[in-house]
Amino acid sequence: MDPIRNPYTPGAGTRPPELAGRDELRGQVRVALERVRLGRPTKSILMIGLRGVGKTVLLDWMRDDAEAVGIQTLRIEAPEGRSLPAILAPELRRALLRLSRDKRAQELARRALRALRGLAGFAGALKVKYQDLEVGLDFDCRPG
Repeated sequence: MDPIRNPYTPGAGTRPPELAGRDELRGQVRVALERVRLGRPTKSILMIGLRGVGKTVLLDWMRDDAEAVGIQTLRIEAPEGRSLPAILAPELRRALLRLSRDKRAQELARRALRALRGLAGFAGALKVKYQDLEVGLDFDCRPG
């Protein structure tokens, strides 16, 4: 194959023109998503593979599938050297704020935001600063 015209050259999450050979795995994910929506237990899915084989592309497809049926998702990358709270707290806050706009989930999202803020050492000290602007969690603390 001509390396210039090859559409399947690895590219750090770049989607190929076709996601071939992954229908069974995507089907397993759809079943898991529907079970979660019904409040039923489901099996976890673990994807492993060498760099450039398409794990990120596949995860992005799965995220799109989840959002297409109304499931909120987060995309989190965990670089070395950053603490788990520093990585998770801003994304969890963003998701909870998004949920708080949904009338059906408003009160639960607000309670979760308060609990997130109340976790000592986790999100209580979370602040993002950019030039003169500083933003932190703005809900009262709620135990739990």
